[in-house]
Amino acid sequence: MTAPMLAGFSSLFGFGLIVAFLGSIKLRLTSRIGADNAEFGRIIAAFQWIMVVMAILSGVAIDHVGHQLIIGVGAALAATAVLGIGRARSSRMVMAWVIILGLGGQLLYAGGNTLLPGLFADPAAGSNLGNAIFGLGALFMSVIAAVLLTRLPFERALIVFALLLLTPMVFVLRGDFPLTSHTFDPAVALTLLTNRVTWIVALLLFLYIGLEVSMGAWISSYAVELGATETQAIHTLSYFLVAMMISRLLFGLQDKVTGIELTPTGGAVLVCAGFIAIVTLSALMHTRNLRTARGWVFLIGFTFGPIFPTTIGMTLEHFAPSTWGTLFGVIATGGSMGAAVLPAWIGGAATTGTVQSSFGVLRSAAIGITAIALVLSLLSVA
Repeated sequence: MTAPMLAGFSSLFGFGLIVAFLGSIKLRLTSRIGADNAEFGRIIAAFQWIMVVMAILSGVAIDHVGHQLIIGVGAALAATAVLGIGRARSSRMVMAWVIILGLGGQLLYAGGNTLLPGLFADPAAGSNLGNAIFGLGALFMSVIAAVLLTRLPFERALIVFALLLLTPMVFVLRGDFPLTSHTFDPAVALTLLTNRVTWIVALLLFLYIGLEVSMGAWISSYAVELGATETQAIHTLSYFLVAMMISRLLFGLQDKVTGIELTPTGGAVLVCAGFIAIVTLSALMHTRNLRTARGWVFLIGFTFGPIFPTTIGMTLEHFAPSTWGTLFGVIATGGSMGAAVLPAWIGGAATTGTVQSSFGVLRSAAIGITAIALVLSLLSVA
């Protein structure tokens, strides 16, 4: 495996660590800085809004300076931010460092996702492998956090996390990376903005990414409400992440087993996933048993697995390949906005009720995803 491949995989692994980071340390962090659920929701929102701002800008930056520099800078910023969070003693300081963490995370995310497809004969295979590694990073964070936070002081545990985030730096300093050209065209971006499919998909990703990020951020608190200890709560989060990773691997490899391509049947997959998500979220709102809840958490993670990559595959096929980079940036902005809005909404709702009852917001999002999937099918995007 070449150094650029390792850089791409390690950058997405690092982004997986970052995505699960705040949810994994939430209980210890809020206790340390005296933050309530609403305040933690605002911290999550700050992380996501910087991702919104950087969604298109990071793609343009890659076209101008290349993957090597972008991935390296992203890793350095993310590691520095984690160290800063480890030393912060107030919500304001955590908020500032979280913004830097979001900036570094977006650079790693965009760098890995645009580097890997060009390094494989089958770009989709490279992208699927990258998404699997992303899931592995998120899972690894939830597992190692449960171990380190019980054995090390908070600040020292975060030093370990920061060192892990520096891994891509090892590979960006080696090997020959693909040359980039100045391909960003504002006129093309404006054309995409007038296409109804772009807006429909952006809305779907607004709901889905918001839903996924909300689950990752609030599952631990949900588990505590059902009587879980801190370690049990973090393990409950791992059920969600493991299920998503397994699901994406299975859906990514299913065409080799069944001979059926996923993209042409993607609309049906999304509709089915939406219906299952509605039922599962309803069950999570009413269960009172932690063991039963973990089963539902695993199912919702497995159900979420194919939604994002299938949506991306369906959408890209609808447009000319020359527009894919700009298109991804545009629709990813919708997803990042959802990730900024929905978790904070859950936090606000939980201050007057419970995290469990606030999952009604997520169920409504699942209903929206199902409806939009039906619309996409009718438009023959699937």
